[in-house]
Amino acid sequence: MRQTVVGVFDSDAEAQRAAQALSSTGIDPACVHVTHSSDTTLGDTTTTTATTTHHADTGVMGRVRNFFSDLFGPDDEREVGHYAEAMRRGAAVVKVDVEDETRLDEVRDALQNAGAVDIDERVESWRAEGWSDDALGAGTAASTLDRDRTTLGESSATLGATSATDRVRGTGDTEGVIPVVREELQVGKRAVSTGGVRVYSRTVETPVSETVQLREEHAQIERRPVDRPATAADLSDLRDRTIEVRETAEQAVVQKTARVVEEVRVGKTVEQRTEQISDTVRSTEVEVENLSATDRGVGAFDSDYYRNDFNTRYAADGGRYEDYEPAYRYGHSLRDDARYSGRDWDTIEPEVRRDYETRYPGGTWERMKSAVRRGWDRMTS
Repeated sequence: MRQTVVGVFDSDAEAQRAAQALSSTGIDPACVHVTHSSDTTLGDTTTTTATTTHHADTGVMGRVRNFFSDLFGPDDEREVGHYAEAMRRGAAVVKVDVEDETRLDEVRDALQNAGAVDIDERVESWRAEGWSDDALGAGTAASTLDRDRTTLGESSATLGATSATDRVRGTGDTEGVIPVVREELQVGKRAVSTGGVRVYSRTVETPVSETVQLREEHAQIERRPVDRPATAADLSDLRDRTIEVRETAEQAVVQKTARVVEEVRVGKTVEQRTEQISDTVRSTEVEVENLSATDRGVGAFDSDYYRNDFNTRYAADGGRYEDYEPAYRYGHSLRDDARYSGRDWDTIEPEVRRDYETRYPGGTWERMKSAVRRGWDRMTS
């Protein structure tokens, strides 16, 4: 659906530059119309509707009012009057017909960057100069200032404010809305890389040597001179004879066999662990001390004495007396504890420390033990 965005500029030159800027963004120049109050074709640049009411004004300003009536609708007389007054003062209007709704914001930004004025601010400045819009139209109802831009026939006219952005205007009744935001702690988990292992395998050649014993056979011929009478046996051997002796030798035979001696398996094991997410919270503990009648005399907790002791011993290190007073009071109260009666400080200190840390957790013993000792000494001296 086609929509229309309107921007108002102080001069025709600025409006022409805005039109060129829109063309550079890919907007069809045929969809960009620049109108000035002296334009004789002013009435032809608008899209008229069946509900358009033309003013009886004649001349240029009549055409101007009819131009904006066609854009804003017949009921928005006050808005029409504001824009007509701007053109009477020399302003020019850039009207852009936008077929693609996704480009509306782009068109508004382009008009604003090109110097489109804020018509509401201009109206306020005119009123400060004495101008009044009371006579813009008797038929103007206050409620018309509440509605959004209206649909013009078959096209929706998205009327850009003079700053080239949409506006929402009220009738005078206002209400404030303060969003209430509540944060929630959500503990999730994500996988992160903590390292890994990469296993390579390659062939390595290692020289080896072995010692082997090889046996060889050799034929041996031995001639021995003999001088003895021939025997009958010797005579019987007077015939052709052949004796053959074979020679053998051992040779090294090399043969290799492969055996699997180890397997390397690469995989992953999964371990589950529980992580405790810790934080600190603060709370107020109220300690109630009952004061008896005897507490007002001997043995009563003397705040002035302990405050003076704090100022002398600890104030220079920072902190407040109120931080140390519980330790003073605790040491002061040990006088009435039967577990420590008749004992000296060195023997009771380990027990006092355990009891103190139970009552006042947080690891403050080392900082407060001298104040506890002062309370003990005060009551046992």
